[in-house]
Amino acid sequence: SACKGCFLLSMQSDFLRQSDEILSVGEFSRRFKMLVKTQVPELWIRGEISNLKTYSSGHIYFTLKDSDASIQAVLFKGYSRMISFPLREGMKILAFGEVSVYEARGNYQLVIKAAMQDGAGELAKRFELLKQKLSEDGLFDKSRKRQIPVLPQNIAVITSPSGAAIRDFCRILIRRYWRGNVFILPARVQGVESAPEIVKQIHYAQESKYNFDLLILMRGGGSLEDLWSFNDESLARAVAASTIPTISAVGHEIDFTLSDFSADLRAETPSAAAEYISSNFIEVENMLSRNYELIKRAVDFKVNSSQAALRRAEDVLRLNSPSARLENSIMRVDDLEGRLRAMLERFVPDRKNALKHLELKLKSSPCIAKTAVFREKIDACQKRLQSLDINNVLARGFSIIKDDTGKVVSSSKMLKTGTQISVLLRDGERSAKVL
Repeated sequence: SACKGCFLLSMQSDFLRQSDEILSVGEFSRRFKMLVKTQVPELWIRGEISNLKTYSSGHIYFTLKDSDASIQAVLFKGYSRMISFPLREGMKILAFGEVSVYEARGNYQLVIKAAMQDGAGELAKRFELLKQKLSEDGLFDKSRKRQIPVLPQNIAVITSPSGAAIRDFCRILIRRYWRGNVFILPARVQGVESAPEIVKQIHYAQESKYNFDLLILMRGGGSLEDLWSFNDESLARAVAASTIPTISAVGHEIDFTLSDFSADLRAETPSAAAEYISSNFIEVENMLSRNYELIKRAVDFKVNSSQAALRRAEDVLRLNSPSARLENSIMRVDDLEGRLRAMLERFVPDRKNALKHLELKLKSSPCIAKTAVFREKIDACQKRLQSLDINNVLARGFSIIKDDTGKVVSSSKMLKTGTQISVLLRDGERSAKVL
């Protein structure tokens, strides 16, 4: 208030000194702007953002207000990089800058050079104290960090189902052809009741029948107050005590929460978590593809070598097979047959001539007459033998009698009354009994 009074007194004295001078509007605006620049130093102003507008140039215009008054404010693109959080409608901030005058309209405005969220200083102190306490308890030790699975199959994500973070997360996994199951464990990620809900879902994940391979805490960016649920002590301890490997993907790259430190891995954003998971998948898939090609080449080489060896073995087997040997034997037989026929063709005519010569000698030999006499004697003997043949004898009416012992009966004295005999006739044998 003292500075404001000095500013008013200085303005009055300046105008009084030059009261006899008539100024144009433009000249008045320029003098007023210079007066403000020289008399009002850079300062901090607390207020609430309204009428927020962002232009394509990157400059941001808005109104900074409280219950008593409002002032126009502008955040030029060059200074926006100095602010670590996005400005939003209704956000309460502490803005540091200088008062300037826009001459074309005669409006004064605050040119902001730095800003912080209202109340962020107190929260930051609480954050550091709690962080120090949990660190002393060993929650952040690297020795207790679990290895993130390279290829998680079932992933549990604790987040708001309606948030943009989970949509971005799933979209990246789908775009990068990740294969697995994502289970959303719904919980509020902002507000007083959010931390207990998240802790409850962490405990549920430990006992779930789905045997989760990975647990992810997720939400998009926001102010320090928006992310404060993830700075809750009970939540940080629940994350550290999780038997499932955990990833904390909360806020933007510049945002840090206690869940980031207590988790096994911090991802700068939900999208970064999706890229980390899918990158491992892609790396393993590429490795498998390379190994598949190497194995395929080795197998192809082995198959080709085996096929060549098999063809050689087939050739050897074909040459030594029974059919091949049989074919060779047949060829040898055919060759021998040809040679035999050639020999016979030369040998037979000679022998025929010799036989004819012998035949002529035999016909003129005295042995021929003797042979005819012997042949007549043989014919006579043969006829006698035929007449004495048992069958011919039986055919003439004779019979042969045998007793019951099979002995031929040659005398009637050998037959007694009642003796069983058999009689052999020309056309068969009959039994008989002596009366």
